[in-house]
Amino acid sequence: MQPEIEILMATYNGAEYIEQQIESIQQQSVPNWKLSISDDCSSDGTLGILQRMANHDTRINIVSQGVKYGSPQANFTFLMSQASGQYVFLADQDDIWHTNKLELFMQRMHNAEARYGKNAPILAFSDLVVVDANNHVIAPSFLRFIGRNPHRTQLNELLAQNLVTGCASAMNTALLNVIQSWDPENANRMIMHDWCYALIAATLGHVVYVDEATVNYRQHGDNAMGAHSYSALKTFMSLVIHRNSIRRQRVTHMNHMLDQATYIRDALSDLQQTRNLIILDQYCALPQMTKRQRAHTLFAYEFWPNKFMDRIVQLATIRAL
Repeated sequence: MQPEIEILMATYNGAEYIEQQIESIQQQSVPNWKLSISDDCSSDGTLGILQRMANHDTRINIVSQGVKYGSPQANFTFLMSQASGQYVFLADQDDIWHTNKLELFMQRMHNAEARYGKNAPILAFSDLVVVDANNHVIAPSFLRFIGRNPHRTQLNELLAQNLVTGCASAMNTALLNVIQSWDPENANRMIMHDWCYALIAATLGHVVYVDEATVNYRQHGDNAMGAHSYSALKTFMSLVIHRNSIRRQRVTHMNHMLDQATYIRDALSDLQQTRNLIILDQYCALPQMTKRQRAHTLFAYEFWPNKFMDRIVQLATIRAL
């Protein structure tokens, strides 16, 4: 019988930590799952470890090897195209899952489906514990560490600032079906796959929070995306010191955010107009507006990040587009 839970893991040169991560999945309180792994041409022995562990556990399947994807976004896009689980979880190669992670997520997902219906695309996410390379705690809450509010899950809020970390997220079949219907050739337009999936869920369905840390998020210097503590003072100083070069970086990032949103809007072009699609349209149209119109749109639709100082930066960046 096909397990209802499928875990997708993209690997690349993760030999140092991969075995500990997979062992934490094997120790889950919910044992009925399958793990699908795509390796991005690792050269450090990762594949040998995966093959050895797969030989001893039939729940582990290496679905791709010898293919160079070149980025986590492209590798996860392939994995998503092959996924068949009723509930799909994403996993990084270097973290440690808490033993009750699957159990907590499934409870939250079932509650959300009972409330919104199984046909509603739903993405669930949780907090994480930030740890160092040796699994020593740096911060008990990743979201507090980076200055985010986990309850800001509406589309306008997620367009301005991501909350979702892929390794602490899961989706239902309705969301998976939407993602699988898209052309994978444009995966490079995603800043990160987890943010993109959250935006799709917020546009068409719901993003829900599992109010507990479920992953030890390891920081070791080679993370594709790392954890950086929030500092209002540092943010303020960046407006004063080297402001021209930093402004250019922010404008470039904002343009990437707008392109990611346009990528989503283009993929949903056949859908009947809804309130969320209007919100998405307004966000995507910011570059075509005057400076005054951009500022008005930010206030009207509340395209704001969580912190006050970040909102000042957001307004300055939008005006500089």
